[in-house]
Amino acid sequence: MRARVSPILYLGFGSLVLLVAMAGLAAARRASQIYAEMRDIYETHRQVNSVLNEIGSALNVSGILVRDYLLDQSHLTAELHRKELVRIRTEMGGNLDLLHKLVPEENAETLASLRRELDAYWDALDPLFDWSPRQKIALSGFFLKQTVLPRRDAALAIAREIARFNDMNFAVQQRRIVESQAGFRRHLVWMLSITISLGILVAAFSIGRIMRLERRNQEHQARTERAEQELRRLSQDLVRAQESERKAIARELHDAVGQTLTALRMELSQLPALRQAPEEEFRTRVEEARQLAEQTLATVRSLAMGLRPAMLDDLGLAPALEWQSRDFSRRSGIPVELQLDGDLDGLPEAHRTAVFRIAQEALTNCARHARAKHVRIAVHGRKDAVSLSIQDDGVGMDVESTAREGMGLLGIEERARELGGAVSIYSKPGKGMTLQAEIPLPKETLR
Repeated sequence: MRARVSPILYLGFGSLVLLVAMAGLAAARRASQIYAEMRDIYETHRQVNSVLNEIGSALNVSGILVRDYLLDQSHLTAELHRKELVRIRTEMGGNLDLLHKLVPEENAETLASLRRELDAYWDALDPLFDWSPRQKIALSGFFLKQTVLPRRDAALAIAREIARFNDMNFAVQQRRIVESQAGFRRHLVWMLSITISLGILVAAFSIGRIMRLERRNQEHQARTERAEQELRRLSQDLVRAQESERKAIARELHDAVGQTLTALRMELSQLPALRQAPEEEFRTRVEEARQLAEQTLATVRSLAMGLRPAMLDDLGLAPALEWQSRDFSRRSGIPVELQLDGDLDGLPEAHRTAVFRIAQEALTNCARHARAKHVRIAVHGRKDAVSLSIQDDGVGMDVESTAREGMGLLGIEERARELGGAVSIYSKPGKGMTLQAEIPLPKETLR
């Protein structure tokens, strides 16, 4: 039973397309993830640096505002400076809150220290706005050097520490992204390798299957051409056989029947002249005429039996085979052992004729080619088929190399093939030959 390869090919190509689609989707999804991670990392790093720069700028601006306020001898700008510093402090608090969201948990303590320093810085500025002009003149220089600048520098130092942590975290994240990209490349290589391997496998299987189909097609075409040539040759052989048989019948009719009828006519033409002859002579001539008529009848019957024995239709296959075996032994001197069993009476006419002709042709081959000393014929009628076996102890032949045309074996095979049967030949040089034919019965005649 031939395996259907179409589902295998569909499955292979479908799997290949599905794998390519899955690999493409996975690659696109992973690339999007890596891109999103890179974008988030760069955006976080940029925001942290921006917030720290704003905090540093705000501290510098606040220091300038404090210096200007201390240098101003009047109280007219005190409220204005206070409001500006409050605004800067409020913005700085918002930046600190944003920084708390952006900075990793491991930098939370440093961020808390920055918040404490900034709170201490702003708290130290609050008493300035209550100073009198004399206090500002007396204490401004000392206050700037001893309080404002140290606390500002401390806050800036912590901000720089956070910036350094941010740069370190950015470098770590970059390394992680690089590792992610390397893993992504390995995944792509792995998926590509699997896809290429599966593609090569499917292509190899498809090419192999196509090549086998091409070879099978070429073999089938060659068999068809040989069958056509064989059919033409069989047709020519049939025409030649028919012509040869017609010549043989014509020759037999001319040589045997014609001459006998001529002699009978001559005898009958002399009978009127013998009316006055002695009665004994007249009876002798009538007896001779009768013998000529019986001889002619026997010749005609022999010809009819050679063409198709009437007993095949009147009595059945078994009597016809028995007559054929006796007639062959009488003419060739080769004893024939006939074994009949099973139901042979209910065989269709086509099957009876095929079995009879196969046995006839096989016996003819034995007489012409086998140089056998003994022939055995076995016919077995089963419920679903009829089988025939002809075995001889002749010279045999090489079945593989010997041409079958001249031995009538192709005609035997054609007769069996027409009825859906098959012929097997077993032989070796010097070992005799066995011909076996198996012909199935039509379903409507199964017993």
